[in-house]
Amino acid sequence: MKVIISLGVAILVASLSCVDSAASTAEASHSPSYNPTVRYSLPPAVEKGGLVFAGQTVPLERHDVKNRILREINYLLMDRRSKVTSWIARADSLKPVISPILKMYDVPQEFLYLAAIESSYNGRALSSAGAYGFWQFMKATAMCGPTGCDQYDWKRTINHWKDERADLVKSTHSAARYLAWMNRVKKVSLGNEPEKEGFNDWFLTTAAYNAGPARVTQRLNGFGVNHYWEAPLPAETEKYVPRWIALGLISQNRTYYGLKPPMQPSGHFDTVEKIQLSKDLSFADMAKMLNTTPRQIWQLNSQIPIDKSIFPARAGGAPVQHTIHLPRGSTKKFMTQLAANGYSKKKK
Repeated sequence: MKVIISLGVAILVASLSCVDSAASTAEASHSPSYNPTVRYSLPPAVEKGGLVFAGQTVPLERHDVKNRILREINYLLMDRRSKVTSWIARADSLKPVISPILKMYDVPQEFLYLAAIESSYNGRALSSAGAYGFWQFMKATAMCGPTGCDQYDWKRTINHWKDERADLVKSTHSAARYLAWMNRVKKVSLGNEPEKEGFNDWFLTTAAYNAGPARVTQRLNGFGVNHYWEAPLPAETEKYVPRWIALGLISQNRTYYGLKPPMQPSGHFDTVEKIQLSKDLSFADMAKMLNTTPRQIWQLNSQIPIDKSIFPARAGGAPVQHTIHLPRGSTKKFMTQLAANGYSKKKK
């Protein structure tokens, strides 16, 4: 997907392709290379009781739908098994950060796995089309939010010294808001039905995140249908939603599928906001203050380009305020060290 935009043309771009399908999700565009014979089946509990994913029933009684899910399960486990193992380990690590944000906007917890398909949980992932960050926002989309509903504003700051598409916390807020906006607020016209607010369908919303809401709506209207499983969509989007479901199923049934993801440290970290500095603060100096490494500071603050590695006191001649991520439990020490080393204090 992609993150924030500019006004005017921006909102049109957001509508057409907030998540630019060809740009993001290289994983969803791969074609499975395994033999069509299914090696991995659905878990017995799913075969017996059905599947509810993101709060919606997946119509597994339809052979075409079931086969699409099975194709993606087998592709992930046979062609991308090591990657899937690392994705699940990373999802476990980042869940304490991502899950509360999804919950804040009433976005289903299964969207935790969408970031794996988008970026492999890599804040500096860059697609060939320019989609960037954890949630693969295009620059145009990331710089313009919706009109008249500030609670869903997904705008992010992108300038010469930072790109908030690479900030895990801020970009996850943006992705959750964008998803919630498409599902509940965006005006949608399907067939002869009256215009309604939002897709009110998380599978269609996910498809729109990948292909753009305008393209999804166009395809639905072209085929006279209103459900994800009924209209042919762009090739990548045809795989995108089943792959997301497949990854969630694999993670929820990792023992059944024989996966043992390695344990990773919790992704929890401290965040301090509205920090205004009296002089530039480098990653190297921060690391000395906190008895850590510049690399760890860099990993936590991926919104700062690697060639900068500094929080500037001023930008464009004006003072700036920063949101800074720190190793967990180090906020008090950091604030003390800022004062002791001649940096400004956090504004009240």
